[in-house]
Amino acid sequence: MANDVTVTDPDPVPLPASGSAALHRYAAYHVSGGLDLDALRTAWRAVAGDEAAVDGPATGSACGDEELCARWAARPFAEGDAPARLHMARRGPRAYLLLLVAAHSEAWEGPSGPLPAALSDAYLAVTTGGRPSTPPLPPTPRAPASEEPSATASGQVLPADRNRPHLPPHAGSTVAFDWSPDLGFRTARLAEAEGVTPAAVVLAGFQALVHRYAGQDDGTPATAFRELLRTTPPPAAGPCRIEGADAVFVHEGRPSLRIPGAEVRRLSAHNGTAAADLTLVLQDTAPCVTGHLEYRDALFEPASARRLLEQLAVLLSAATADPDTPVGGLPLDDGRHRDRALRASDRRASDGQVTRPVHTSVRRHAEHDGVAVSFGGTRTGYAELTADAARVASALIAAGAGHGSPVAVRMRPGARRIAVLLGVLEAGAHLAWFAPDGAGERHRSMLSDLRPACMVLDGDPQEDPLALWYAGEPGARLLDVSSVLGPHAAAAGTGVTAGARPGPADLAYVAFTSGSTGRPKGIAQSHAALAQFATWMGGRFAMGPGARVAQWVSPEHDPALAEVFATLVAGGTLCPVPERIRVNPDKLVPWLGQEGITHLQTVPSFARDLLGVITGADPGRRPGTLSHLLLMGEALPGELVDGLRAALPRTRLINLYGPTETIAATWHEITGRVTGPVPIGYPLPGRQVLVVDEDDRPSPAGVTGELVIRSPYVTPGYLAVEGGPDHSALFAPLAGLAPDGDRWYRTGDLARLRFDGALEFRGRKDFQVKLFGNRLELTEIEAALNRDPSVLECAVLPHVNGQGLVTRLAVYVVPRGDGREDVRADVRAWRSHLRGQFGPLALPAVFTRLTSRLPRNAAGKVDRSRLTR
Repeated sequence: MANDVTVTDPDPVPLPASGSAALHRYAAYHVSGGLDLDALRTAWRAVAGDEAAVDGPATGSACGDEELCARWAARPFAEGDAPARLHMARRGPRAYLLLLVAAHSEAWEGPSGPLPAALSDAYLAVTTGGRPSTPPLPPTPRAPASEEPSATASGQVLPADRNRPHLPPHAGSTVAFDWSPDLGFRTARLAEAEGVTPAAVVLAGFQALVHRYAGQDDGTPATAFRELLRTTPPPAAGPCRIEGADAVFVHEGRPSLRIPGAEVRRLSAHNGTAAADLTLVLQDTAPCVTGHLEYRDALFEPASARRLLEQLAVLLSAATADPDTPVGGLPLDDGRHRDRALRASDRRASDGQVTRPVHTSVRRHAEHDGVAVSFGGTRTGYAELTADAARVASALIAAGAGHGSPVAVRMRPGARRIAVLLGVLEAGAHLAWFAPDGAGERHRSMLSDLRPACMVLDGDPQEDPLALWYAGEPGARLLDVSSVLGPHAAAAGTGVTAGARPGPADLAYVAFTSGSTGRPKGIAQSHAALAQFATWMGGRFAMGPGARVAQWVSPEHDPALAEVFATLVAGGTLCPVPERIRVNPDKLVPWLGQEGITHLQTVPSFARDLLGVITGADPGRRPGTLSHLLLMGEALPGELVDGLRAALPRTRLINLYGPTETIAATWHEITGRVTGPVPIGYPLPGRQVLVVDEDDRPSPAGVTGELVIRSPYVTPGYLAVEGGPDHSALFAPLAGLAPDGDRWYRTGDLARLRFDGALEFRGRKDFQVKLFGNRLELTEIEAALNRDPSVLECAVLPHVNGQGLVTRLAVYVVPRGDGREDVRADVRAWRSHLRGQFGPLALPAVFTRLTSRLPRNAAGKVDRSRLTR
């Protein structure tokens, strides 16, 4: 059956066009003393051909030696040119500057050896009366009309400092290295023991480093360095491309130019190009290991190139000291860098140790009676809000939903909903906040797992399908808050009963996210964790008096609780967004201005929609009061940041990261133009955030690993579900770090520690994705669809756009039998089934009905890679 899925393969990395200066090989020399120019010209043409150009000797150039050589080396070769050129310049009496340049490696490594050596032999023959005889150099290849991708340059994409252009320009720079004689000695000793050249040892080290950066799962990390060295092909005369990445190794040596009777000195020169992302050029291995690293300017900063070389030196030092160490166990950072990174990862000591629960902190603002909630033209002061919360608490306690009881809250936006949230905590209970719509199986399973002592509504339960379903469960209690806070209740007067004061370890709320078994997972969190984060967030982002904070996040996601309580603890004004406006950017943008909103928290994909409306509006109609835009829940593209900064120049942009299990983990304020991936930043107070490899070792800077968090604010656990999975492995402490009583959480998220110390998000380990800010387990969607009687089996894959955002899902379905005659009827039925499972949660998906079973690998697991072919 033909499918309607478009699969875009990753773009292969383009190689430079033939004739491009990025392919040139060259060497520059300063020659003083007896140089016979006529003999040099004769020798050059014997080596490079009668048509080979000889430029000079020029005189009077104001350029320095290395700058002039760089300009010469950058001149392109045209089609039909001889494959090599000789440039000369007079630099004083009996002093000359020479540059030998070849159009490509084949011409440089000619039939008589490297070009400088061949020219030396020919010059000697001419000056001693002989006749040089050398085979002609291979011609310059015909240049293509444009640069074309090459399979040899495709593979894993190396993490870089800047965003990768579709066609990376070939401008490049170099950083030189000169490592100690001790490393040169140990490199030579290992080479001799293994019967290889010292250059082969350096090549194996560079290959190991590149594979670790690229995160290749090819078994290399578990291979001993000695074995890697034995299986690495010896360096060829020309460039050696590192398999699986756009990286190249060149053993150039220091090609010696010999001019009898003259002093010849090699110069360092670079023509400003790079033929690959990274090219390691090795010159000498004895007594010191010397050369340079060439890198694309479009991708890397000079400081990163220097750190990469430092890491390669550390790796080679360890590998030559103990070549039987697995590649993945070889250090890349020295002790100084490792200790600094470990200290920077741990901000638990900077935690303010907030002990007061959020509802008691909110109560303090009643004395000043500022505006706590503004909604629909009505302003509710802190005194009124806290009084209403006390009445709700009394009603809950009377209904048997007091200390330690779970309470479900399902209400429309407004001040009453906020009063109920506070009232649940006042009663000593813990809350689970449900969206006011949606009554699918997902919501019913959440209620079944929560087993609330009470569900709080604002209206007739008969009008709420989920409430009606819950009312039929044994022991169900419903509380219509209008009977507590309505006008009749106020007229009658209500006695207030204080609930038991919760302790820091008592539960404050339960939030649900997707579970790996296909069932939502209830994540409990303590009063200490909520109070600590709300206090930090409200203080750090100035959410106190004068702030008007939009309550935008959907209630079922814990950032909604964070923005509510951060605002109220700080003493600001909370502005719930009306449901008809919340996800409509055309309506939300003017609402932000009309309400004078200062703070908005949203997901990047929706922020992109907002940006489109803002940039299309007159400057006077833009939300000029917006001082803080907090972005969370998804990878943040740099292009979006630049657009937001241009449209909202006075707005602070914050990137927040963290799993529900820890509320949040890191943050980063974006203060300048973004040229690469936006980092997730640095650990929050009260948290240690580490990047570790599969053996629980801290990953070196630049190397991707799993994010692991240690904190007293890690969730105490998930809601117990009979027959549910064992999640203990997610909370297992890291081996090698001393226990100190704090809990651990293994996020499954991938990241790398950048060389500047910031963390950069690199994706997910498993099949969990973020779709428009919602954390979804693909297996949960598969489990839901598999419950449809018409489905035999299915698989769900995410589609990721160029900015790293998951924009839609590709759903592959094998129907029972032959399926309906019209495939569109099947697709409509499956979409309807998912809506019944997930309620209003948007699941943009493209369906493919398969006529055969899902492809599987040798282990019997679905081979998802074959589905996209």
